[in-house]
Amino acid sequence: MAPGCRSPLALRLAAVCVVTTLGSWISTSFVVGHPPAPNCRNCRSVARGAEGEVALEAPPSDAEISQETSLDPRPVRKFRPKREIRGTLCYARRELNEEAERLRPFIEPLLYEKRLSLKEITFVLNRMGQKLRPLLYKPRVGLPVFTEHKVRRLMRRAKNSRGIRINRYVRPQKLPANAPGAPYPKPMKDVYAEVPSETQGH
Repeated sequence: MAPGCRSPLALRLAAVCVVTTLGSWISTSFVVGHPPAPNCRNCRSVARGAEGEVALEAPPSDAEISQETSLDPRPVRKFRPKREIRGTLCYARRELNEEAERLRPFIEPLLYEKRLSLKEITFVLNRMGQKLRPLLYKPRVGLPVFTEHKVRRLMRRAKNSRGIRINRYVRPQKLPANAPGAPYPKPMKDVYAEVPSETQGH
């Protein structure tokens, strides 16, 4: 046999070793099913011991449960009217009505006691402009604080205790104040002149 060449017996032995090694690797790689579970005889006793060591928590009190829940059994999204949403027309109308109610105590004496006209009421309110400006919803920039248009709108929105709008008590500009026999519009009352008695004449 030539030097450097292996014998046929050695080659056969090497082939048999390779085949047995590959067969054992393939058989372990393609096993069907789950691997067997470890044999643990004391698993149940260990689980029972762990459960015994855990302390039981006390249930929450009625006060804590009542704080977490609401009084409404069926809480839903509350409806928000438009008069409470800034920027809407209903919101502006509500603010203007409240503005008229805030200024009504200052306007009513000028109507019932002094019987002033629209121009005269505007003049009197402007004399108190520094005091009344914080009561306005959106006051004008600069002077005058009140215009005839603004005062007329205020009196149209405000109502007295009888539910009558106070603009109906404004004296017409062409009629004098407290003039006997003047045709004042209703609900304004007529004014009568005082008639001297006979005792005063003597």
